[in-house]
Amino acid sequence: HNHLMEGRNSRLDGLQAAILAAKLPYLEQWTAARIAHATNYTKLLQHTSVITPVVKEGFCHVYHLYVVKSRQRDELMLQLKANGVETAIHYPTALPFLPCYSHRGFKHSDFPAAFANQSEIVSIPLYPELTEEQITHITSLVASVEHVPVQG
Repeated sequence: HNHLMEGRNSRLDGLQAAILAAKLPYLEQWTAARIAHATNYTKLLQHTSVITPVVKEGFCHVYHLYVVKSRQRDELMLQLKANGVETAIHYPTALPFLPCYSHRGFKHSDFPAAFANQSEIVSIPLYPELTEEQITHITSLVASVEHVPVQG
């Protein structure tokens, strides 16, 4: 996550292309499941201080990741890990603050939202096979960090 130069991610070799071709027929079904799980997460987390993804009206989110924002991110991650739930920080450094852009001289005040978000965002599990019981378990753990009950 410390990119020293600008680049791109283009790692589609023959084997990955074959795997993708086998998975493509399931894309719509998997996307629908991810959207349903994300909707459930959002509903169950609405009474917590965790900020959930917002989808603008007229748009659709496919939820490659389900990223929440919490001022108690580190405590939240520890609580989830202690209970067997993996989390990840997929973007620990906002783009303007990566070494490859240091020549631009950006300051934190130039991108205050990006700067604040990089220390508060965390991805919680989201994949098509996730069960309602798992979602309820995860949201209960999130709520327990904040000492609020999950309301279903």
